Amino acid sequence: MNTFVSKNELNVIFITMPYIFAFFAMVLSIWFQHSRVFYAVCVILFSIVILSSPGKLNQKAFKNGISILIPIVFIILAIVEERGITSKHGLIKGLVFIAMVLFVVIDSGNVSPWLEKLNPLEFALKDNGIIQGIPVISVFSFLICLFILLTRFFILSSNMDIAFTGATLGCIIILHFTRFPDILSLFSSAVFLIYIIALFEASYSFAFHDALTGLLSRRAMEHEFLRIGNRYTLAIIDIDYFKQVNDRFGHQVGDEVLRMVASCLQKYARGGKVFRYGGEEFVIIFPKKTIKETLRILERVRCGVQSRPFVIRSPNRPKKKPKEEKLHQGGSEMFRVTVSIGVAEKTEKMRNRTDTEIIEMADKAVYQAKANGRNCIVY
Repeated sequence: MNTFVSKNELNVIFITMPYIFAFFAMVLSIWFQHSRVFYAVCVILFSIVILSSPGKLNQKAFKNGISILIPIVFIILAIVEERGITSKHGLIKGLVFIAMVLFVVIDSGNVSPWLEKLNPLEFALKDNGIIQGIPVISVFSFLICLFILLTRFFILSSNMDIAFTGATLGCIIILHFTRFPDILSLFSSAVFLIYIIALFEASYSFAFHDALTGLLSRRAMEHEFLRIGNRYTLAIIDIDYFKQVNDRFGHQVGDEVLRMVASCLQKYARGGKVFRYGGEEFVIIFPKKTIKETLRILERVRCGVQSRPFVIRSPNRPKKKPKEEKLHQGGSEMFRVTVSIGVAEKTEKMRNRTDTEIIEMADKAVYQAKANGRNCIVY
């Protein structure tokens, strides 16, 4: 293993590969203003530079210190809200991390560093002088970090937390095998590559998902038309009297109504793809289905929205839920939300008609549903 890299004719490329990936990860994180990835990459890259090029610093002390620092940095980045790199909060985070790194560097440069005295955790193979474990406190820090990241993933379903989980595992391997240049290069490259993929995934999600409702966006719908073919049914769902809701209760309540309707569409529109079309309008596309096959599904959607009461809680409501099931005085107000649905179908016989024309047909059906008294389906 010690001689593998030296015999490789691509030695230079192999050794510089982590720095190439780190550079791209930093550029992308700055472009997308993603401080979590930016500061994580900076800390890991600085650690690799010191670990791969021994200098005046005590290597054991530095490795012990950085093995404690990395999981703490990851935990802070997971807990603190993302607000960009150049914002006030982003710069404060950067200053905190710089102070933490400086502490490790200063201690590692001392004649008798405190961090060197930390005892490594012995595994089955134990420390044979070549494979050096990380301190016990570092192991517990990494375990806590993994627990927090996985918990966030199961609660928020954020792929970025999975990326940080993979990076955490990669850092454990890097720190455990710092004396092997090939392993150090390979796994550090993998860590930076994970971040690059995560950033592209985050940018895709940002572009193709609606931030308010979490549904697929209008741009995603346009891409869907490119591959859907000439046989589908399209339904436009319009929230009834939505402007009155905004005027009476404010836009914050209006946003909650949009989220509620979006969750109902996702729950009841089985077999269809749901998109946020714009404003109070949503679109459901049913690939390879006729209008007759979708009417029962759409009726379930309409009834599902109508049967779900929307409660506006009073600002004077009690902090604790009362034992008796009564509305608090001066308290909550409840109303029903309904939707009007217009449906249009594209068949093989209508292949000359564009997708925009199908949308216009469904939109006209929505206007007809509103003219018929709202809370109904027209096709």
